[in-house]
Amino acid sequence: MLRSSLYKLLDDIRRLPVDGIPIIAGSQAIHAVTEQLPAIARRSVECDLLYAGGKAEIRELINRELGILTSYQDETGIYADAVGLATIILPIGWDERLVALADKSGEVVAQCVEIHDVAVSKLIAGRPKDFEFIIALFMSDLIQTETLLERVGLVASKVENDVIRDRLAGLERELRTTAFDPASIDLLRARIRQLN
Repeated sequence: MLRSSLYKLLDDIRRLPVDGIPIIAGSQAIHAVTEQLPAIARRSVECDLLYAGGKAEIRELINRELGILTSYQDETGIYADAVGLATIILPIGWDERLVALADKSGEVVAQCVEIHDVAVSKLIAGRPKDFEFIIALFMSDLIQTETLLERVGLVASKVENDVIRDRLAGLERELRTTAFDPASIDLLRARIRQLN
């Protein structure tokens, strides 16, 4: 999703009777850290928005008006997916690490989940496109292995260790097929051994 498309989506959300600034929780949070988007982020037509704390009616409104398979998606080619914390797993303290996304005038139009926290969420989801996104973050030097592993430790109480171990092993396998730093792969292997 291009930044201009994201800004349009965020502007359209502001036209709805929704209080507060949206929190971008998925791959489009990358806009807060770079304008040089990896191909996987440019190809994405979905923007995951986090509305937690009893905001089911807000999620329903956004998904009904701007969500998948709506006239909005037909017209713009993009859509919003408003989710809660029952859908997305984030490291403890994620809400203290939010990064502001400002428009061209400097107005904050969204808060973005910090990119390492997004990577952990993607790691736990564990789909092929999630691994592709994480690898793109590594290859663009947007995340560091040590920080990612620290954040993985912050979800340990939320998921079973075998899930974390399996996802890290999957990430290691994927990274071995790239020109990724061998020392970082060794760090992943060490973390997997600790979970055994």
